[in-house]
Amino acid sequence: MEILVVTPHTDDFIYGLGGTLITHADDDIHLVAVSSIQQTAARDVAAALGATIEFLDAPYHRISDHAQRVKESLADILRDRRPAYVFGPPAAGDWTADHTTTGRALLDAVDLAGTFAHRSRVLRYPIASTTLEFRPNLWIDLPVEVVARKVELAAVMTRGLEDEWPRDLVEWEVGQGLRYALDIGWPSRHAEAFDAVFAVPFRRLPPREDLPGEPERLGGKVEALVRGIDLSARPPASRAAGLSDDAP
Repeated sequence: MEILVVTPHTDDFIYGLGGTLITHADDDIHLVAVSSIQQTAARDVAAALGATIEFLDAPYHRISDHAQRVKESLADILRDRRPAYVFGPPAAGDWTADHTTTGRALLDAVDLAGTFAHRSRVLRYPIASTTLEFRPNLWIDLPVEVVARKVELAAVMTRGLEDEWPRDLVEWEVGQGLRYALDIGWPSRHAEAFDAVFAVPFRRLPPREDLPGEPERLGGKVEALVRGIDLSARPPASRAAGLSDDAP
């Protein structure tokens, strides 16, 4: 499966879908950085993901001056690669013009390339701290070890900029995934959320074991609370043994 990721700046994609890419490391991932800042670090991150990367060389904070060229370049890449999934930044709801310019160029490129004719799906990802209006319709729940790896990759991308992007800021930006974990609900701790241009439906409802959460974990104890039992008053050993029908 080929995954194509379009990122305005070299670090933007990490916060939006770095964890998802880590979980798809066995797939064919190609990164397209519209602005070519931090190229050395970007190549290191791509290598860590097992991905390839190319740069479109649009100037930092001036991508709008090159919107037509960027659109045409993205259309050529889409025609050539025909990826199964295309990830890009939002076309609206973000206060950085580089981000929304790239998002709009990608949507035009998708139409120009006829991407949807090849059973592809386009998903937009939020960018930490600048995407203020985002309504996802697809979520990827991530385990803590993947989130830790995501922090490390983000720190690589800010190498040499530690005075501007200290480690605690990197961790905070990655931590924005908490807001999307809340959409899923407990026990999710971190999630990446996407706005699918066309919804990506299940072929059928997932089986119980694939659903998030542990719906039966508290079942017996909830019933006990409904019956008015004070579980906090029971000795630890008794709690560990479980509830009995004659619990006081």
